[in-house]
Amino acid sequence: MDTITVQKSSGLRTQSDAAVWGMELVVWFVVLCVLPCPRPLSSSEWLIRLVRSVTGLSEPYGRLVSALAFRSIGLFFLGGLISLSLSSVRLRIAAPIGMAVAALLAIAAMWFNYGYFPVPVQLQIGVASTMLGVLTGFALLRSRLAVGVLIGLSVLFFLWAASIGVSDELDSAARAIGAKILDQSDSIPNGDEGFVMMLHHALEEAELNSSEIDSVFANKAAILALGVILGEEKVAKVARREIDPSYRPRIDALRHRITLRGRHDLARHFWVSAALAVVSGEAKSIAVGKAKELMDAEPGGSGFSFIDMAANSAGIRFAVLATKNETQARNMRERVQQSDSSFDRCPSIDGLPEGMTSVQFQEQYGGIGGEEDRKLFEEIRKRLLSCKLLQGDG
Repeated sequence: MDTITVQKSSGLRTQSDAAVWGMELVVWFVVLCVLPCPRPLSSSEWLIRLVRSVTGLSEPYGRLVSALAFRSIGLFFLGGLISLSLSSVRLRIAAPIGMAVAALLAIAAMWFNYGYFPVPVQLQIGVASTMLGVLTGFALLRSRLAVGVLIGLSVLFFLWAASIGVSDELDSAARAIGAKILDQSDSIPNGDEGFVMMLHHALEEAELNSSEIDSVFANKAAILALGVILGEEKVAKVARREIDPSYRPRIDALRHRITLRGRHDLARHFWVSAALAVVSGEAKSIAVGKAKELMDAEPGGSGFSFIDMAANSAGIRFAVLATKNETQARNMRERVQQSDSSFDRCPSIDGLPEGMTSVQFQEQYGGIGGEEDRKLFEEIRKRLLSCKLLQGDG
């Protein structure tokens, strides 16, 4: 009689535990759907250093690998929770069910998170990570310590992913500036002149609304507004914000009209890099720019471009100088209003190579960090310092 009672009690506990894990599974699935997908920009610095020390990869590739690792870890935990939620089911039945559910939930989580159906490589990595989590979970079901570690790592991952973003105050200020600029979009001229005028308007609007806020904050808001309008909508997603869909037609129209050094793409590079420097810091923005060029150097891309890197560097330096401290923030605002030339904002691109494949870049410049690569970046740095708005201690 006592044995039967113990067995029934054990069975009830198992079912109760499975129900708790099932609720944890639902929560974690929602987390993976709504949190920003970890990208090179948002990777933790300690993980990047660890990846580079173990693999010997350059910083851009180290960031890419660390971002993929965190996304895989998140899906691995999803698989572990699937197996734990099936702990009351016989293994021969739970195993195939767990694997099928793992594939479906992995695809659904990525689809919701990315906003598009995952490409083949993403599918392979995501589904494999989740299924590995299922198998690991079944193997560790008897270990309370392993389960505790799994929960702890899940919490750490949640805290890491949730740390990216901007404050509500900064978001509201950037939105107000952006809305004001877009309302005036019909009066903004084409080309480089429009680039200059939009910066003037953004800083003026920021100043008008910064009577109770410091100049650094106001400049950050202006840069974020232009980063989304002239740069890329993904800047808002990195900051864990969304833009108003009604503004998209006017944003697209401005991007097709505004240039820097006579090129539309350089205006976008400048403002994306400047905004990322505000959101995540100078070092991360530099690394993301390099990673983007390395990806462009692969088959199907536009090729590695030192011209793009010059525009990236100009945007980053502008953002750093404009937001370093209160004195420099006010000084930058005054210098911008006194300058009517886009050449003060971006260095000459004459003679800088572009359109290189990854093989050409490696052979001719030694890749990222190679001797010839360093020489060209030093040349770009000197050109930056020749621009009036980019001079100073940044």
